[in-house]
This record gives sequence, structure tokens and C-alpha cells, in this order.
Amino acid sequence: MAGLWVGVSTLWVSTFLYGMYLILFIRCLSIFYHGKPQTPLLVTAIIMFLLSTTIVVIFLLLGASLYGTLGLDVESLQTAEVVVYVTNNIIADGLLIYRCYVIWNTIYIIIAPVILLIATMILGYMIQLKLFFILSLTVNLFVPTLVAARLWWVTRRLRGPGGAATRRKGRNAMIIILESGLIYSAVVSIHMAFFHYNDPRDQVVFAALGQIVGIVPTLIIVRVGLGVSSGDSPSSASASATCGTSNSTLVAQPSMHLSKISSPDVIEIRSPRFPVRFATEEGGREREKSWGSETMV
Repeated sequence: MAGLWVGVSTLWVSTFLYGMYLILFIRCLSIFYHGKPQTPLLVTAIIMFLLSTTIVVIFLLLGASLYGTLGLDVESLQTAEVVVYVTNNIIADGLLIYRCYVIWNTIYIIIAPVILLIATMILGYMIQLKLFFILSLTVNLFVPTLVAARLWWVTRRLRGPGGAATRRKGRNAMIIILESGLIYSAVVSIHMAFFHYNDPRDQVVFAALGQIVGIVPTLIIVRVGLGVSSGDSPSSASASATCGTSNSTLVAQPSMHLSKISSPDVIEIRSPRFPVRFATEEGGREREKSWGSETMV
């Protein structure tokens, strides 16, 4: 009887979260449709949704084979379920590392996360799930912290009315990144505890993970998309902000492009919205850096 309740709970959790994921995914497609073209991110979101859909189908086949009369090979279905989940998890972690790279704009910051990702992938496909989850948990705690730290460091330097609006959006972005990482990390931690003690309820938590691994990145896209679109107002667009540094001053003005103004040490940022678009000096040459919506999603 206990096994039956675990099976029913697994199917219920999986299909319930899949329904939530479906709604988020449709909203995500709407954001991509009305925003600027971001084909790589759109393709990634679609692939992750299809993999999560595959996991639901496998759970249904498992239920029909274990408690019904379908008669499929249960062990093969369970292996396929793990492989699909590992693939989805690798894509999600890769997207997380990509965000970190875009935010920091240096490949050196992602060397350690990439090594962890490769090790996670190898262990996952070898079905060494305990070590796989430990490394995956490490990535999902370490990388969002790097992203949030960089956002905090940049936005804290902005001053003035427009700077306050930009800092507020920066804080919102940090909260989104950290909350999303903590959601997945919390569920992984619960699963690892059940898995360690051979508790059958780990099947239910694993069913939740199969959907949460796709829900979390999609949730970031939706929250940032809604936040950016609703955060624009005439008052914030007319404000300006300055940021003093050792060699230059950043000035936010109400338009959408970047230009160099008369003083050689002053860089004009023509948008108080977050993400910030700015330029830096590198080797005596001006290099443009843009944090668009692809940075956040």
C-alpha cells in the first residue's frame, strides 16, 4: 500500500508541476515574441521544456507498468528518466554559467564552474547520482552568488534619482537570481537526504526535480521580462544618475544608446533602466559592454 501511495504521489507531483511549467513556458514564449530576437535562449527554453515533457511521459509509463498492465521494462524506463533529467540539468547549469560569463565579461570567472559542470555531466551519465547531486548543488549555490555579487558591485556605484531606479532594478535582479538558485538547491538537498537514507519518498522529490530544473530558468525569464516591461515610466526615463570612479564618471540619461560626451573622462549611459548599458576603457580604446535582457535570462 505504501508503494502505491508513493507512486500516486509521484505522478500527482510530476503532472501538477508540469501544468505550472506549461503556463510559465507559454508566458515565456510571449515574452520572447514581443521582445528582441534571442534565438539561442529561445531554443534552449524549448529544449528544456521538451525534456521536462519527456520526463512526465516516462513517469506515466512507469506508473502504467508498475501498477497497471502495460508491461514495459521498468529498469530501462528508470534509466531513461535519469538520462533525460541529467541532460536537462546540464543545460540549465550551462545557461546559469553563461549568465555569469555575460555579467562578468571574462572567461576566467567561469573556469571553475565549467570544470564542475563537466564533472557533473560525467557522473550523471555514469548514474553516480549521489556525487552528481553534490556537484550540481555546488554549481547552483556558487554561480548565482557570483552573478549577484557582480550585480551588487556595479549597481552600488550609481547615485542620483536615476541611479536609485537603476539600483532598485539591480536589487530585484539579484533577488530573482538568488531566489531561483535557492529553490532548486533546497529541493536537491531534500532529495539527497531522502536518497541517503533510502527513503522511498525520494521518488516523489525526484519527480519534482524533473520539472523544477526547467521551471527555475523559465521563471527567471518571465520575472525579468515582466519586471523590465512594468518598471519603465516617464519619470524614471527623465531622471539622471552619476557614478564616480577613479578614472571616469558614469552619467545616465533618458535614451537608449551610448555615447562619449565632451569630457574625456566622462561616459554617458543613455538609459536609467536596468540592465545598465555602459562603456569602459581598455588599452586606451573604448569598448562597449551591454547588459541586455539576455544577461538576465
